[in-house]
Amino acid sequence: RDHRKLGVELDLFSFPDEVGSGLAVFHPKGGLVRRLMEDYSRTRHEQAGYEFVYSPHITKSALFEQSGHLDWYAEGMYPPMELDGGTDYYLKPMNCPFHILIYRNRLRSYRDLPLRMFEFGTVYRYEKSGVVHGLTRARGFAQDDAHIFCTHEQAEEEIIAALDFVLGLLRDYGLTDFELE
Repeated sequence: RDHRKLGVELDLFSFPDEVGSGLAVFHPKGGLVRRLMEDYSRTRHEQAGYEFVYSPHITKSALFEQSGHLDWYAEGMYPPMELDGGTDYYLKPMNCPFHILIYRNRLRSYRDLPLRMFEFGTVYRYEKSGVVHGLTRARGFAQDDAHIFCTHEQAEEEIIAALDFVLGLLRDYGLTDFELE
């Protein structure tokens, strides 16, 4: 039942040395399974009122400085790339700051809320080599990531709905034995 062995045996994915530890390459069968899972998840999200967004894989350091991710999470991030005459760019370790940029791109009314956004955002985290473990602890992966923007009065209802949604989606995939913190 080890997904790393099954992935190889079923020709779903591999971790070529040429790519690097914790960075999976999905083969055609694995790509099909992943696409079907993403399609199902996208449909479920849209039925629950989420809107699909995209964000880039790389950004200027200023965005992660402003969000606090750089101060808090720098040792889990890949080192910066210096481009454009001295500007540091980072591979994104999370999608949050991008979703906030989308939200604040224009003036919004309370009537626009709640606003639910999600994406299958590929993120990159520099996990230590000793903790990398197949697809469950990787250095690059797409996460089904959502953010909800709502009023204080809507928060309790949105939290309950989000938890119900996530637990239901996990059950749909057959995941019933898990813990939440």
